[in-house]
Amino acid sequence: MVDGNVLGRPTQSGRLRSFRHLRELYFLDPGRTEFTALRHFWDLDRSSRPLLAGLLAFTRDEVFRASFGAIAGLPAGASVTSADLTEAITAQFGSELSESTLGKTGRNTGACWTQTGHLAGRAKKIRTAVNAQPAAIAYAAYLGHLAGGRGLGVLDNPWSKILEIAPGRSLDALRNAHTQGLLDLLVAGNVVDVSFPALGGVA
Repeated sequence: MVDGNVLGRPTQSGRLRSFRHLRELYFLDPGRTEFTALRHFWDLDRSSRPLLAGLLAFTRDEVFRASFGAIAGLPAGASVTSADLTEAITAQFGSELSESTLGKTGRNTGACWTQTGHLAGRAKKIRTAVNAQPAAIAYAAYLGHLAGGRGLGVLDNPWSKILEIAPGRSLDALRNAHTQGLLDLLVAGNVVDVSFPALGGVA
């Protein structure tokens, strides 16, 4: 990123700034389990990459996380403005952020949600439905496991909410990921065990 300039930044300072920002969001550290898991699923399903990156950014960036309040629950086709996103962020942070910073976060988070597939359009953004594939579901479940979730609880968390898994469909989502070999799932009556042998985690 810095020496090879893979992002195409024109200046050294710009390369360093981009590297610091991406490291803050994604660790870029094989010693961190969240990043190791991201790379694992990243290599398995190219179509899930925007959501995989969004899941980790959602974990790391509290402003990005707060902005989700503006789009959560909106039907497909609903209009979303930068002001809507700014309002959701302001509701959580109040006076902690300056007016100019809040304006930028509204625009920036709108661009981020467009990349994850939750929004479409440039100047006028429209809410779109997300179709989470098994790799994104498995990664969300793993993040839930790291946060202490067990059984179906691995998908009872904020990460799975951005995947828009319908209420009561968590088990089906886990089964789909299991069928793809992305996690292990054992169901016996009311007992559900989820494990991640490829990542060294058991839930």
